[in-house]
Amino acid sequence: MEAIIKFENISKIFPGVRALSEVSFNIERGEIHAIVGENGAGKSTLINVLGGLYTPTDGKLIFEGKEITVFNEQAALQLGIGVVYQEMKLCPNLSIVENVFLGREIRGKHRKLDWSTMREACQQVLDSLGLYVPADTEVKRLSIAEQQIVEIAKSISRDIKVLVLDEPTSALTMTESLKLFENIASLQKRGVTIIYISHRLEEIIELSDRVSVLRDGTYKGTFNIGDVDIDKLVKLIAGEKLYNELEHKNTADKKQFSDEDIYFEVERLSSEDGTVKDVSFNLKRGEILGFYGVQGAGRTELLETIFGLRKRKSGSIRLNGKELDNKSPIQAINNGFAMVPEDRRIAGLFPQMNIMENINTSNAKDVVKLGALMDKRAMKTISEDLRKKIGIKTRDIYQNIMQLSGGNQQKVIIGRWLASGPKVFLVDELTRGVDVGAKSEIFSVLRMLQEEGLGIILVSSEIQEVIAEADRVLVMKDGRIVKELTGEHINKDEIVSNALIGKHVG
Repeated sequence: MEAIIKFENISKIFPGVRALSEVSFNIERGEIHAIVGENGAGKSTLINVLGGLYTPTDGKLIFEGKEITVFNEQAALQLGIGVVYQEMKLCPNLSIVENVFLGREIRGKHRKLDWSTMREACQQVLDSLGLYVPADTEVKRLSIAEQQIVEIAKSISRDIKVLVLDEPTSALTMTESLKLFENIASLQKRGVTIIYISHRLEEIIELSDRVSVLRDGTYKGTFNIGDVDIDKLVKLIAGEKLYNELEHKNTADKKQFSDEDIYFEVERLSSEDGTVKDVSFNLKRGEILGFYGVQGAGRTELLETIFGLRKRKSGSIRLNGKELDNKSPIQAINNGFAMVPEDRRIAGLFPQMNIMENINTSNAKDVVKLGALMDKRAMKTISEDLRKKIGIKTRDIYQNIMQLSGGNQQKVIIGRWLASGPKVFLVDELTRGVDVGAKSEIFSVLRMLQEEGLGIILVSSEIQEVIAEADRVLVMKDGRIVKELTGEHINKDEIVSNALIGKHVG
């Protein structure tokens, strides 16, 4: 096939960092080409070179047979290269049509804006992508998945030739992801070349024609998708040593617990909004209890109800035999509960604070003196100890939290809760948006906490994580628990079949 893009010995050097080192490979016209690698492997840097945000230090970028220099995003779009970044660049207070035509408005007589023509053109693109909402709709009223379609519409309304999608399903439900996959297939049929970046290797295998692997800024090869499987990709992405660690983790025997180990119990719990219905289960000391279900099954809502973020309609929770109310997160924290939320950026981080401040925000009992003053010496000691214990990679504890990778941000959030001395640890989508290596490090921390006797409730949409990490799995559907799985029954077939067609048990 014809190559539409050629990366020829692309290098990019930032002060003190070589982000890319002589990367060379081709993207063929009309294919879906995945690029994979850990955080810091160079994926984003390479895409930013293609999209006009960075100029390469060395090397050539060939587009449709000609060497090009892309100075900015507008130049990339004029060539026919559009990038939909993980952090979307929309103006929420403007309408869809205003976003789609921003900076290239169509004008009629006397230079007046031709809204009729722009609305019609925008609506045609939206309809072709399956987003049947009026073009005048304000973007802030759309879901994340719908906003993503608007980002795609911005590109393909320009007769795009190459569309880059950066972690496009990281914030989407299963249903929304399937719709995105349909749109990708439709765009490919129209002749659009898709470059797809994702940490979700199952998506890569399902969607792509070929996949290229980067590690530590270097190119490790391009493979036809039929010639690789997830195990081979993990080896290429993470290296043999880390792969062996992951393989050992996946094949390790599950821990066995007795009823004498039970210390946390939930009985017939229902939420006031109806998302959690008559749920009963128990948690044992040192156990990792996994919850799985398709989007809308009620997993996140269950954790939020336990933690006091959602109002409880009925039912009870007991810790060490004592019944608790947990009517608010503050009460839950005081009762020994900790929760890592699904979206760390919105609900987990204080972006203007440094690592030390983020770690100590839930630890007033140890760092507040005389009723109001912060004990900076105590904060520093606690933060340094936790930094070492859970392996937060940072130059120091005064670094801003937003300068860390996603995996290290999650470690900081874990550290914050450990500082509060939790008895029950609720973790929701703990590894969303982090790479294979960071996932291994995060789960090493969880297993360390498990060895210390902490009970952990793990919610994850990644079925392999649940299989690998959970000692016991509870499958949810429509707000209820439909199956408990232990031992050899913790496998993909049984988990998925129960998540899709299971019936309420108990």
